[in-house]
Order: sequence, then C-alpha cells, then structure tokens
Amino acid sequence: MRLLTLPLMCMMLLCACAALCQDASQSPSVQQHPEDSGAKSQNPSSQPKTTLPSLTQSLSGNWATSVKFEPSPDMPNGFSGTGAANWRTAAGGITLLEEERMPSPAGDMFLLGIIWWDSKTNSLHGMECNNQLPYVCDLKGGLNDITMSWDGKQFAIDEIETHNGKKTLWHEVWTDITPNSFTQTGDVSEPGGSPKRVMTIHATRAADNAK
Repeated sequence: MRLLTLPLMCMMLLCACAALCQDASQSPSVQQHPEDSGAKSQNPSSQPKTTLPSLTQSLSGNWATSVKFEPSPDMPNGFSGTGAANWRTAAGGITLLEEERMPSPAGDMFLLGIIWWDSKTNSLHGMECNNQLPYVCDLKGGLNDITMSWDGKQFAIDEIETHNGKKTLWHEVWTDITPNSFTQTGDVSEPGGSPKRVMTIHATRAADNAK
C-alpha cells in the first residue's frame, strides 16, 4: 500500500476537524439551571426555629434539689426533703430528658420527663413517667393535655388533670434560671378558680458525676 505524503495527511486532518466543528455547532446548547439540578436554595429564615437547643443549654446537667410541699388535705403539715435531677439530650439530640428523684410522704418518686420539638405544630411537646402512677407513663397527656412554652427565660408546663372527678389545671414553671441554679414551682387551680401553690423546688448545680 502506498504511504500518504505528509502534506496530504495534514490536509485530511484539517477537513476532519472542520466537520466535527460543524456538527457541534448544529447541536442545541444545553444550559443547566439551578432548579433543574434539584438543588433548590432554601432560605434559613423561612425554616421553623426550634427552641429545644436553647432549653437544653439552660437546664442540662446534674442538679441537687430542695423540695417543699405546701400543707394540703393529704399532707396537713406539708412535707419537705431533698432530691436530685438530671437533664440531658437523647435520640441524637432531638429529645430532652429529665430524670428526677423527688421525696414524698409515700416514699421517693422517680420521674422521667421526655420533651421534643414537633415540627408540624412548631411547638414543644412532652410526657411524663412516674413510678407512683398506676399507668406509669401518661401517654394521653403527652398527645393532648400538655402545653409547653419556653421564652428563653422561663419554661412552663400546663397540664389538664382530673382529681376526684374534677378537672384541674396544673401549672409548673422554671424561673430564675442561671448556670448554677433555678426555682421550680407547681400550682393547681380549678376552672375559674385561683391558682394554689402545691410545691416549690430550689435547685443548685451538682458535680457532673453526681447520681
């Protein structure tokens, strides 16, 4: 077979390049828009803001508690004692747990509080388990009867309860929260009635290894 001369080879290469360029110029150009890539930009300010991290930062840790119950028909002389509480996150930080030992005339109460952020209602929700309750954990209350609020300074829980066939409102609030202390109070009232103080708890921060 006869070999091609160098000038002829260069001419053939130039023709091939011209043909390729012509084909490319006839192909429709494709421009990729951000919305086509599926990476839509999100405005952080439009997203709901959860208050759980702020509440967690304010209450996390170990606490030594001083508990006082006011006189009542069940406790004519009232009652006082000491207890302990631990606040911490769980489930990857999407829940806040409180484990508490509280003195009472019937013996120590052991409580577990579970608090979470509901992104559908943009509000805090929670439930409580108590070793002195016959049903232990208040599932119904966690879904319907408990309202929680945190404004960065006070944490409040309002719960509808039934005592002796009467509806009552339990109002519990954490105030005067500092890095080393807080005050916790509990009031009860009947519909249309005035709140009556039931308990007062003063808490001071304990060592991290305290039980």
